[in-house]
Amino acid sequence: MDYMNILLGLLFAYFLVHGVVIFSLRRSKRVAPGPFPLPIIGNLHLLGDKPHISLTQLAKKHGPIMNLKLGQVNTVVISSSVLAKQVMQKQDLSFSSRSVPDTIYACNESDFFVIWLPVNSQRKILRKII
Repeated sequence: MDYMNILLGLLFAYFLVHGVVIFSLRRSKRVAPGPFPLPIIGNLHLLGDKPHISLTQLAKKHGPIMNLKLGQVNTVVISSSVLAKQVMQKQDLSFSSRSVPDTIYACNESDFFVIWLPVNSQRKILRKII
């Protein structure tokens, strides 16, 4: 009986360590650097009472472009005005669309409101009509 408890404990510890290692290595190499997120809240705990000061401190540590996970949403933070201007001029279509909440998808209404449409020709036509 004692051997069975020890075996189950070791098996649980193995899978726990294995899961943590896989989770930490799973980050894509193409993602900007940033602090390691917690499983559910992401990096929300790092923002504190004064997020602008916290973001400045994080930018000193991780660089002018960093990736923060705010809850379940990946957020790219650009803290340099020169880089922000460059991103908004060269990558404007990548950052111009809004993220659509899951409730809008659940109601199947994401295609009917101009506010949720991605920037494309369909949106331009609908905006001309309105």
